[in-house]
Amino acid sequence: AVFFQINHSEGAHMIDDDELDDLVLQGHGGAIADPDRHVDDPNEKKKEKLNARLKCEVVKIAEEASREYGVRISPKFAQCLTELTSTYVHTLADDLAAFAQHRKGKVITHDDVLLAVRKMPSVLDGVHAVLPPDLVAKKSRQPKLTL
Repeated sequence: AVFFQINHSEGAHMIDDDELDDLVLQGHGGAIADPDRHVDDPNEKKKEKLNARLKCEVVKIAEEASREYGVRISPKFAQCLTELTSTYVHTLADDLAAFAQHRKGKVITHDDVLLAVRKMPSVLDGVHAVLPPDLVAKKSRQPKLTL
């Protein structure tokens, strides 16, 4: 784990990544609580931790971009952006799992990702940029309909 040293009037205090993430999120309004989302899930704590980490990274990226453009981001904006990103990631994960299940697969593949982002040209270009050439050039299994 990475540790950071915070200096304050009472002396130095070492904090780990999780504490730092909490501080970043608190500085940007924290997470929006959804009381209807409570489910008894043995992995809930792990999911919450991953979601908090995702949100923290989104805030860091937004802050970096704001510095590049010479503007500041408000805590409300950061809160909305993190919730939007989190919601999108969860929706994407659900879609990818559904695509894999539909083709009776147990593994999510690049084809599932390509299907999920097919209507977002800039994202599709980004996915194609990181795929090996033999996978990008792969022909669709179904012929296109022409009218």
